[in-house]
Amino acid sequence: MSTSHSYSRSSPAASSEQKYTPFSNTPEMSRYTNVSSSKQFLPQTPTGAPSQSPLALTDIRPPRAELHMGDDPTSPTSAQNNEPPILQTNSSYIAPWVIYAYDWCNWPLTPGAGAGKMAVCSYLEDPHNFIQILDTQIDPQEVSGGGLQFSKMAEATCAYPITRILWEPPSSQKAATDLLATSGDHLRLWSLPNPATTPISNTIHRSSTSASRQSPSQKLTPLALLSNSKTPEHTAPLTSLDWNTVSPKLIITSSIDTTCTIWDIPTLTAKTQLIAHDKEVFDVRFCAGSVDTFVSCGADGSVRMFDLRSLEHSTIIYEPSEKSEKVDPSPSPLSPGSQQGVNHAPPLLRIAASPHDSHLLATFAQDSKIIRVLDHRQPGQALLELHGHSASANCVEWSPTRRGMLATGGDDSLVLYWDLINPQNGAQIGGGMGAGVNGINAFGVAPTPSASQNGSSGGETNIKGPTASWRSDFEVNNISWSPPSLQGGGGEYLGVTGGKGVWGVRL
Repeated sequence: MSTSHSYSRSSPAASSEQKYTPFSNTPEMSRYTNVSSSKQFLPQTPTGAPSQSPLALTDIRPPRAELHMGDDPTSPTSAQNNEPPILQTNSSYIAPWVIYAYDWCNWPLTPGAGAGKMAVCSYLEDPHNFIQILDTQIDPQEVSGGGLQFSKMAEATCAYPITRILWEPPSSQKAATDLLATSGDHLRLWSLPNPATTPISNTIHRSSTSASRQSPSQKLTPLALLSNSKTPEHTAPLTSLDWNTVSPKLIITSSIDTTCTIWDIPTLTAKTQLIAHDKEVFDVRFCAGSVDTFVSCGADGSVRMFDLRSLEHSTIIYEPSEKSEKVDPSPSPLSPGSQQGVNHAPPLLRIAASPHDSHLLATFAQDSKIIRVLDHRQPGQALLELHGHSASANCVEWSPTRRGMLATGGDDSLVLYWDLINPQNGAQIGGGMGAGVNGINAFGVAPTPSASQNGSSGGETNIKGPTASWRSDFEVNNISWSPPSLQGGGGEYLGVTGGKGVWGVRL
């Protein structure tokens, strides 16, 4: 059975409208193998003079100037009368190729510095892929409408598709970042070019075509290539990565060879490599506020938690049982092995850790429409199920500013917003958040009487509907929240990718 995503290869058409639809109804031991920290993974990169960096990358950064901050979704069965805000967007960027990996830089913005930088990556099956860096600005002519202007700052080429791209996490040691990390064939570090020249505009409002007649842009500088294999030409592909926000010198990667690797960036060495799952590992995340604990999910259908201070054991947070997870009786063409009556754990494709509540996670399975919220303090069963997608989910991200809020995207071309704290936002289907630990739910609040009456404190998983939605013309591949400081200016945005397009969806 195939365990890979299916991605849309379509390209956005010129359109003057986007549809917005508010939702008013709607433990087992693992095997570990430690790698000695003395094992070197040398960069294939130039060396140069020192410059400012909280990661102490002075030995791998080439000389450069100092940085300056320069339409009807599937309705849940229970309805609510209150109407959520209508989502708005009239800004989009069209790339020459299908976009998959995507990240919106979350560094604080200074007044007049725009809306931050974005990184987008191609998904092409031939061995010639691309990375583009976009600069975004609030359109002064459309401030009330929340319009964004996009300008291509830099680009790079790589052989294989990027599975995840991340900007360096915010740091108090400097005002902006020029560092990115990508996973794919290897873990790679990149640097932005000198921002001396004016970026090339490729802003699209209401209608446009692909940006195919532009002059060449600047190139990203490859800083380092880190491989977890003694023979880099035969290394196992990396499925994902995460950059530690507490200690930005640490990056963790997951691989199809069943391992997770923690990298020390200043020394470009692998601190620890362990066998995390019985099959391929598809995603990995550090837990909020920690440099030692991380979670992963994979093809064995489990979510596992690890502590670098005690690698003798791990905790299985979630592993679907025959009662809680049944194979869809109508198998998809991509899953010919799926048959009715066959009970096995479907692969879990993505995991997201809440930045506000370190015990909360969100995940979804292959070909599944359901997002499951987990509490690692209560392993074994999902705390909450989010129902609203009518096709397979592709991405999930917690809001960096709003506690208990997350967004998801899927093959139904919908972006759904979920408010897990406020019971009046979104349809409750079968109860509330449950009693949780010591009679308090996952957000530290006592459950409502209605939740208790519905039996949500028992063993049944609660179900909740979405708060609001936004419909794209294409399958949603990835999402990323805007920088937190953007809220005070043009409002909070969610970046969305689908087909060849990037959209700025305003909340």
